[in-house]
Formats: sequence, C-alpha cells, structure tokens
Amino acid sequence: MKVLVAMDEFNGIISSYQANRYVEEAVASQIEKADIVQVPLFNGRHELMDSVFLWQSGTKYKVPAHDADMNEVEAVYGITDNHMTIIEGDLFLKGDKPIIERTSYGLGEIVLDALDNDAEHIIMSLGGIGSFDGGAGMLQALGAKFYDDEAQEVDLRQGSKMLKYIRKIDISGIHPQLKNVRFQLMSDFDSKLYGKNSEIMQTYELYGMTRQDAAEIDNLLWYLSEIFKSELKLTMGPVQRGGAGGGIAAALNVLYDAKIMTSHELVDQITHLDNLIQQADLIIFGEGVNEADQILETTTVRLAELATKHNKPSIAICATDDKFDLFESMGVTATFNTFIEMPESFTDFKMGIQIRHYTVQAIKLLKTQFEV
Repeated sequence: MKVLVAMDEFNGIISSYQANRYVEEAVASQIEKADIVQVPLFNGRHELMDSVFLWQSGTKYKVPAHDADMNEVEAVYGITDNHMTIIEGDLFLKGDKPIIERTSYGLGEIVLDALDNDAEHIIMSLGGIGSFDGGAGMLQALGAKFYDDEAQEVDLRQGSKMLKYIRKIDISGIHPQLKNVRFQLMSDFDSKLYGKNSEIMQTYELYGMTRQDAAEIDNLLWYLSEIFKSELKLTMGPVQRGGAGGGIAAALNVLYDAKIMTSHELVDQITHLDNLIQQADLIIFGEGVNEADQILETTTVRLAELATKHNKPSIAICATDDKFDLFESMGVTATFNTFIEMPESFTDFKMGIQIRHYTVQAIKLLKTQFEV
C-alpha cells in the first residue's frame, strides 16, 4: 500500500519535516509494509530551502552578506543538482531598525554570489523579509546606480528613506548575467507595490507601526515606481503580488520578467504532486498555518483538490477551523482538528504526539469494516 504523507508546518510550532516524520511513524505502526512517500512542503515564509533539499540533492553555500540593518551576517543559499538556485530571503534579511531604515542590499549580495556560481534558474521566497525599499538596495548591490538632483549617488544601503532623493537610475552597470536568469519568486501574500493593497499598508500593525508611518513608506514606493516609469519606461504599480518582499517582486518582474508564484504552484512544479497522488492509495496531509500570514491558497488546498479529483482516500489533520470546514466541503474522506483555538505556545513534541495520535486513530477507522 502506497501512502503519501504531505504535512505543512503548524504555526511555527512544528516544521513540515517534523510533522511528516510523526505521521510516517503512525502509518508504519498501523499498516504493515506500507510504502510511505514523504513530500516536504513549504510556504512563502517558511522552509523553502530545507524542503527542496529534502526532495533534491545539491550544495549549500555559506557566504558573508548583510541583513536588513546592514549588519554583517553569514547567509546560506543552495544550488540543486538540476541547477535550481534556492534563496530564502527571510533566513537573513531581517532587521531591528525602523522599517524606513532597512534595506534589501543583502539579497543582492546573495544573488551576486549565485551568479558567480553560474546560476541560471533562481527560486526565491520573499515572505517575512524585513525591508520595504522596492528592491532598490538589492539592485544597488547588483550594480545599479541611483543619483540625486546634484548627480551624487544615493546610497540605498540606508533604507527606503533614501528613495525620495532619487532622480536618475543607471542600470548599465548591473551584472550582465542577470538578463539570462530565469527568476521564480514565491509569495503567498496578495499585495501591490503601493496603495491601499500594498504589503506595508496591510501589515504595518504587525511591525508595530502607525498608519501614518506606513503611508510614508507607501508614498516612497509610489515615488520609486514613478522614477522607474520616467527613467526606464517600466511600470511597477500594476504587477500582481508585486508588493512581495517590500517591492522586490515588482522590481524583478519588470526588469527580468520574474514569475511571481504561490507556494503550492512551486510545490507542484518541484514534486509533481498530481502524479504522486495518482500513484498513492492513501493521502495524509494537513497544516496549522496562521491565517493572518497566509492570504492565498496553500498547498494543502491543492492536495485536497487532487485527492478528490483522483477519488483517493484522504485524511486531513488541521489546526484551524477555516481549513477544517474547507476540507469538509471539498470531499476529503476525514478531517481532524487538533485545536478548537490555536494556543499561543505549544511544544513541537506535544504537537507531534497529537498529530501522531490523530493519524493512528484515523487509520484504525479506515481499516474497520462496518456492516450497515
């Protein structure tokens, strides 16, 4: 019997990899000689690097770079054996300074190092990044130059507060290899570069900011888009999900035709989920992703769709009421909710035992034949 196990993270309590291991143990204890296939999942804020390298082999590189506050840090990115470069921005591009003083410069440093390693296909997650400079700091690290009205260079390492001084952009010195790179950017948050649906206007409370402070940054990003329009004849504002990474997505989309994708689209691409589910006899999946963080469709929804499409028995183990109701309506065989309300603190061990317990009980029920 082939069992597909694909658990997402549980609100930072337990990772996809850990949750999969607990489910695997439960399946092995109940189904003799089960052929268990684990699919590590990721989303726009968590686990891209670890999940991809559980699925594919490759090399990880540790390189010196800078965080969003321009502090020196050791950053990690990876290149798989089939030439995918994986960059998880939230692993290093964090900051403690006021948002307006943070920069994406460090991300450009990582991209530069990847180009030196002959990167041709870069997959980058943009959730949880701490800068909101429209990717200007990143572009400076990659060789772009920004000038003020006195033809002096504007240093975007000082954060988005410097955007208002830009009058001209020169991208002639940007790394030439970039034009040959295939960019795929992962974001599960629906936002524009600026305006009421911008990322900063939707999330400023999470950063402890006032609406007025957020509006100031939003206006700076609008101004940057106007400079792009006048100087480079590129329009950043309409880019769907262009606000991801504080505007990094919009910049890479208009400059290099970067494709902005949800996590479930990338999981589909990397793991070929449809084929895996067609071959499985039982699918066990679930998540406890915080709905405040996850605006777009998660991979578990795709799993439910495919399980129903191929008429496969499926068990969903969740930690949020909305997913419980959704999976019920989608025809999932059995859905279990680990919490009525997500606790503020919970250990990974307790979470793992709870997931294992539900899995064991669900499989016992599936194995029972009732006479009706």
